[in-house]
Amino acid sequence: MSYKLRGYQKKAVKAGLKIIETKKNGLLVLAAGSGKSLVIADIIKKSRLKTVVLQPKVEILRQNLAKIQAFGVTDIGIFSASMNEKTIGAVTFATIGSVVKHKDKFAKFDLIIVDESHNINSKGGQYEEFITSIGKPVIGLTATPWRMRYYSKRNSSETIVESRFLTRTRPRIFSTIAHITQVKKMFDMGYLCPVKYLTSAGYDSTQIKSNSTGQGFNDESLQEYNKTQNIVLKIVDTIKKSPAKHILIFTQFRSESKRVMSELLKIDISCAEISGETKKKDRSKLISEFETGKIKCIVNVGVFKEGYDFPALDHIILGKPTKSLSLFYQMCGRGTRVFKGKKYCIITDLCDNVGRFGEINTFTIEDASDGRGMWRLKSNKGYQTGVDLNTGKDLETNQKKTTKKDKKEAVSGELLITFGKHRGIKLSELDENYMGWCIDNFDEGNKWKGFFKAEISRRNAG
Repeated sequence: MSYKLRGYQKKAVKAGLKIIETKKNGLLVLAAGSGKSLVIADIIKKSRLKTVVLQPKVEILRQNLAKIQAFGVTDIGIFSASMNEKTIGAVTFATIGSVVKHKDKFAKFDLIIVDESHNINSKGGQYEEFITSIGKPVIGLTATPWRMRYYSKRNSSETIVESRFLTRTRPRIFSTIAHITQVKKMFDMGYLCPVKYLTSAGYDSTQIKSNSTGQGFNDESLQEYNKTQNIVLKIVDTIKKSPAKHILIFTQFRSESKRVMSELLKIDISCAEISGETKKKDRSKLISEFETGKIKCIVNVGVFKEGYDFPALDHIILGKPTKSLSLFYQMCGRGTRVFKGKKYCIITDLCDNVGRFGEINTFTIEDASDGRGMWRLKSNKGYQTGVDLNTGKDLETNQKKTTKKDKKEAVSGELLITFGKHRGIKLSELDENYMGWCIDNFDEGNKWKGFFKAEISRRNAG
């Protein structure tokens, strides 16, 4: 079977080849269902470089492998314990957990491609360890190019939790976003299936205690709150009324998923549970029965967040709240693939996720700095990155603007540093090496980056 690339896929491939040419690690942002595996295959074929393709799990590896084989590439290795194979070819598809202990075997590779690259933690972890050790250009592909982070507010015990683009973290693996296929445009062009949203009023996630990091909810508090909201019965009632053929349900706890199955059994609606504890053999069998229609519903706990590709899926039920923008998009994205006879995908949100994050078909990535790379995600509910999840405060738009006084004092070197270990020191007295580090690591558009550049120029001119 051969594949013909769409226009946006060709642009993504071209951008990927440019990343290789410039040798600066870059991201290709492509919506769920946009065909990332085809883009990966064409980059490999056109570059002709010895390439290792990293995936977080074996299901995604299989999808990418099938596409590269269809492109006529034959010298392929598979390095994955989950597939019981550890071979190396001119192109090697690998799961990160299997290759990180065998970095020496990939020392002579020319290119690293990372699918679902939002999983990379630049401050450590398996990806960072492998990428740093190989030292070759990296192309990352993802639909969600941001990560959640938390930190304490300066001189305060208050914790801030936000999602921030991978190119705007310090340290960082990726220095640039080389291509964006906008989610909204994909919907508008008909490449993604229309979505019909059904929401349930009354769910208030602010009543649930956060966990220790603030990035999620406390399990005990969430479980108790869901009981007061009758989440299980709402899920069952939604399924009873659904016209869909294939229904995928997301729950937080196995106790909830088991109750859903028990209630559906009483009314003769077929349903199975899949969780992280489900054996691989049983999981494959249940997925097959779900996709053939033998089982109408799959209720899952902690799986199907990314990489599950079943275009006929026509109803998703969100029976869990999340603070994660990425997880929200990945859950909804499971149902946006186009399929013959499928007019739309129903997304029933019982936990006010859509109310907080907005509708995914409105998601747009924009440069908030007029071309200087300060990327942010916006939906019909406003900005979703660069926002404190605890308070809803915009952490970027509300920042103080540079005043005329700041500019005047910066020119003379009298401006006082307002952050970090050099707080209170005059600009004219600041260590030049420190300023150089800030220039290299601060976002474009950051006023201090401009001030430091000007101060160094002033000293050189003097």
